[in-house]
Amino acid sequence: MIKITQVRDGGNHVTQSTLTLDAWVERMKEEVKTCPVTMFRSQLRHVLPGDHCEAADKLPKMMPAAEFRKTEGGQCMKAYNGLVELTVGPLAGRAEVEQVKREAWKLPQTRCAFMGASGHSVKILVAFTRPDNTLPLTRAEAEAFHAHAYIMAVKCYQPQLSFDIRPKEPFLEQYSRLSYDPDVLYRPDSVQFYLSQPMGMPDEMALHTEPAVSGQRPLERALGSYETADALSMLFEAALRQAYIDLDKPDPADEKSSYSWDTLLSQLALNCFRSGIPEEAVVSRARFRHFVRKPLELVRQVVRNVYSRRQDFGSKCALSREQQLSVLIAEFMKRRYEFRFNVQTGEAEFRERHSFCFRFQPVDKRALNSIALDAQAEGIPLWDRDISRYVYSNRVPVYNPLEDFLFNLPEWDGRDRIRPLAQTVPCDNPHWPELFHRWFLNMVAHWRGMDKRYANSVSPLLVGAQGTRKSTLFDFLKLYLA
Repeated sequence: MIKITQVRDGGNHVTQSTLTLDAWVERMKEEVKTCPVTMFRSQLRHVLPGDHCEAADKLPKMMPAAEFRKTEGGQCMKAYNGLVELTVGPLAGRAEVEQVKREAWKLPQTRCAFMGASGHSVKILVAFTRPDNTLPLTRAEAEAFHAHAYIMAVKCYQPQLSFDIRPKEPFLEQYSRLSYDPDVLYRPDSVQFYLSQPMGMPDEMALHTEPAVSGQRPLERALGSYETADALSMLFEAALRQAYIDLDKPDPADEKSSYSWDTLLSQLALNCFRSGIPEEAVVSRARFRHFVRKPLELVRQVVRNVYSRRQDFGSKCALSREQQLSVLIAEFMKRRYEFRFNVQTGEAEFRERHSFCFRFQPVDKRALNSIALDAQAEGIPLWDRDISRYVYSNRVPVYNPLEDFLFNLPEWDGRDRIRPLAQTVPCDNPHWPELFHRWFLNMVAHWRGMDKRYANSVSPLLVGAQGTRKSTLFDFLKLYLA
């Protein structure tokens, strides 16, 4: 019988329990009197992207991959379930949610499909097993099996769905919040996927789920990443500048000219026509920004005459070659990759979107050449020097891993963990726990740069005979990060 792990975070204490998959499905069909899921969905509408919604903390975490037992060192796997959870979204609303559920339900391997806690996603549960109908018993085998199973599930389900599967790193403790969906689809006897036990974790760089590139030209796709008004304004200003150049007026601020206003407007309309700007957008911008003293109907007639006799709409963009390349680089980089500059290592890092690369990797020569080849395959004339100029600029956000770790820690529960950590090291000095506690606080303050006048220049040194488990201590330090 499959048992799901449920974790409730009460702030000062964390409780953990298990329940069967059938019981989990029944809980999703009816909401308790306090309506925590409905409250979460209501508050989520007023939360900015990336911000934390406090109502989410009232929903228990559901871990379908395995049954866990809580220990002092963290979660200990008791039994692996073979369940893989796929997340589809973000979705616009209930109509798209129901559409995705219907599409997933057509596959006999779908064990369960339900609306996510946010109301804008769909969770799909798929069962996996080995050819002999057994499941891994050790955590190492389960982690490798689960990672390969997740990739296999994504490859099988993505072609059948109208919306993208949101990539999530497939570790065993991956969870989703308890949801409410009275129309949950549940099939206890679903067909299982068969997967041989892999020898190790999958190669991230060799596995891609990149969507097909549309038939648009690269510049059209790049301008599509802007808001419509911003894209039109950019093209309009470029067309106006080109009109001044075409009429031999290098300085747009110079009001003295040898040509009439309608000549300038005609040339502007011609450039806008070639750039693919709609006629009414040209009329409104030209009238209210540059020809405000001219009658609106007269401006409209001049633009109409140009648009009515031309056949090359959108054939030539008014943006300069440098502007086009800048727009193309920004669009390509944001669409295909995610970059950040690590201030601790002093290196730029990246990971590819729409792939199974969940961890950031350093940007090296091999990565620059690969990105350049990917861009050229899309018809974008990028070279490694252009990509390097983008990566090592202020276009890439700064990332401080220490700040990210510290500011994402939960609220302190009042329990001291520093002194017990110090007491794991045998020492004859009775003041050692207090000295280590003070050093630890100073070290964190130095990380954060709280005092520019002073810095921490002390480091503990483990001294002892061989075989006294000095190196073993560091293998257990990760347990204190939980």
